[in-house]
Amino acid sequence: MTAPKPAPTIAYPFKTGIYLNITNRCPTACRFCIKRILKWRFERWNFRLAGGEPAVEQILAASAAVAKGRTLSEIVFCGYGESTYRLPDLPGLCADLRRQHPGASLRLNTVGLGSLIWGRDITPELGRLIDAAAVSLNSADPEQWKDLLAPLRPFRGKGFTAAQDFVRGCVKAGIKTTVTAVALPGVDMAAVRALAAALGASFRPRPVL
Repeated sequence: MTAPKPAPTIAYPFKTGIYLNITNRCPTACRFCIKRILKWRFERWNFRLAGGEPAVEQILAASAAVAKGRTLSEIVFCGYGESTYRLPDLPGLCADLRRQHPGASLRLNTVGLGSLIWGRDITPELGRLIDAAAVSLNSADPEQWKDLLAPLRPFRGKGFTAAQDFVRGCVKAGIKTTVTAVALPGVDMAAVRALAAALGASFRPRPVL
């Protein structure tokens, strides 16, 4: 008999934070994404939101359950999707999370295509909501960026430029902004670090999972 699949995970702990999986929609199909490699699973968690995206109330309930008895340093929007697709829900959600978890900072992990998704610069809005952003840029070369991130067709032409503009916008909005890159073969990490500095952001390499 096949074991039943675990229920979809909305909130999960990591170190001194809580990570929130609020959407599976994504403008890219990154070749290194562990949802491709591990089929939506990581450790004991199932990140496939097969029943649809969780409502704000469900996200808050899941966050409270995971946080019970723990002191949090941060809450991170980092699931198996691009959280900026939920932009209309973020103002209320972020306000409630701050009330629910005072003292915890709010961070967005993103591929940096939120403004392209919405057709406008959303970084001023995000500047009023979050404290930090980690933008998964992964390359300083536009062709390599397309190869590694495999953006969906609407995002291929302008995606690399849009992601850089997103980084600049986050920095301007006062968000603590970090450009990240997975240490994949052929990626010039020094060039990504230099690009991050030129955009006004810090840089953090990430290991291959």
